Amino acid sequence: MHSIPKYSNLYEHWTYTTRPELLELDDRVKLAYDRAKAITLAWSELHLSHKDIATCSNRFWDFQRDPILLLDIGCNNILACHINLFLGTIIPMLSKRPDLLPIVERGLKCEYFGNMLLSEVGHGLNIVGIETTATKVEDGFILNTPHPNAAKFMPPTTPIRGYGKMAIVFANLIVDGENRGTHPFLVTTSTAQGMCKGVQSKRLPPRTGSSPLDFAITSFDHVHLPPSSFLGKSMEKPKDRKELLHSYIWRIPVGSLAISITSSLAPKFIATIGSDYSYRRHVIGNDGKPIPIIDFRTQQLPILYSTAVAYVLHAWLPHAIAHFMDPKTDPRARHGVAVVFKATVLRLTNMLCPAVGERLGAQGTFGHNLISQMEMDNRGISIAEGDILVLCIRLFSELLLGRYTLPTPTHPDTLLARHAAGILHEGTQLLSTLAGGHRDAAFNDLLLPQAERGVTALGHALAHSFARDAGVPAPLLDLYECFVVQQDAAWYCDHAGLTGVALRAREDDAVRAALPHLRAYIDALDCRRWIAAPIMTDESWGAWLGLLPVFTGGEPQDETLLAGRARL
Repeated sequence: MHSIPKYSNLYEHWTYTTRPELLELDDRVKLAYDRAKAITLAWSELHLSHKDIATCSNRFWDFQRDPILLLDIGCNNILACHINLFLGTIIPMLSKRPDLLPIVERGLKCEYFGNMLLSEVGHGLNIVGIETTATKVEDGFILNTPHPNAAKFMPPTTPIRGYGKMAIVFANLIVDGENRGTHPFLVTTSTAQGMCKGVQSKRLPPRTGSSPLDFAITSFDHVHLPPSSFLGKSMEKPKDRKELLHSYIWRIPVGSLAISITSSLAPKFIATIGSDYSYRRHVIGNDGKPIPIIDFRTQQLPILYSTAVAYVLHAWLPHAIAHFMDPKTDPRARHGVAVVFKATVLRLTNMLCPAVGERLGAQGTFGHNLISQMEMDNRGISIAEGDILVLCIRLFSELLLGRYTLPTPTHPDTLLARHAAGILHEGTQLLSTLAGGHRDAAFNDLLLPQAERGVTALGHALAHSFARDAGVPAPLLDLYECFVVQQDAAWYCDHAGLTGVALRAREDDAVRAALPHLRAYIDALDCRRWIAAPIMTDESWGAWLGLLPVFTGGEPQDETLLAGRARL
């Protein structure tokens, strides 16, 4: 299984041999930027060119598959903003704006990092309602945040030692008192020395359990911008403000797929960590002899499920990219493919993280062993570049209305394919009975709650079919099917006659077939070199213990307290 790009050895770079869990918060955030620079420079040397970024070439997607990105989602956030959203928006403008070339070149050298500031505190995903303004004046524009709820939320804009920051800021263009639509403006938010005049960044507390970053609330107090800061298409009043805005943010759907690719690698790490620890960890059996905890079925199940999901997602990924990049496909359907991939990958991964993490005992609760950190990181990714539930609601609604179609499984007769088709059919039938159509109150009450279920069902079926076509071993396909069926067991009982007893029997058969090959399956995932979790081996555990602060002393035991308790 060729799962990992062989050219990537960034795990040997000093930024990745440094133990982040032993650093203070500010130093961890700075490390994330140092890592982002190391990754960008390494990939630039591998010819991640302007064209690669602008056209989302194969090299661009290879970049998204680098396992190093999974180790620090804070760093991955920086790169998602900088490479995809910031540079990915600016580079296509170079043919008409050659003056922007130095900014791109400096960006690829990481002389600064770029952000995209779109969403606002008081508006969230309602981006057409943003209130930041850029008023045209004789010598440029005045960028202003009219009130606190119009502040930008939550790209990382605080000053970082050694790095400047720029941003594409979306604001309503005001010309002669008239609102002429929402347009992008190029703004320097900070230099290596500090914040720029008129720009305020309020740093948010770190998110619980995830890779830390300097997420912030950003506002502007009458910041003067030069004429060249305008990145829009025209200052004339647009015919359709919403359509214009969406034409500017075309890199967000790219990001929906790109950041999901990083998460699709997580099951490989989860399975490897869980398996290696479970073979290493022993308990005393009934005969007094030590036995590895992998001998217990309760340990085997989540690890085997993670392994199966890892193989299946790996097989699906190239097809998801190909469908997304197909120029002949309706752009709405291309975005739909990204939504299906994101929803399916993130939901599967966040079921596996706690399942395996708990099987590591107390060790699984610590971020330095990666799994609990990945779980919290994935919660953030599920919101980034579009909230999963909101994306699913829109996609499922449009599929029910027949506005476009998505790829269907290559094996339509499988249980999972029948499930996906069945949910869509049920929804379509129900919609046809609603007097008000999709505007009927019952659509909100009965169909919207089924949106994510319908979208992920399609993802489960697509992944399974592509894995079958790719030759994924049958025991892993069977395990994957069992795992997915459990997520909607009632449907399979009602429509396929698959009772709980029958499902457990299928699961047992799949486990017995797969377990003898588990070590080989894990070895083929080939991701141990990226995993610095101390619990992987006795050697790594011993080395890590040597890095921890040690507290000793000479204080005597409190004998009076002990004596007092003895009298009781």
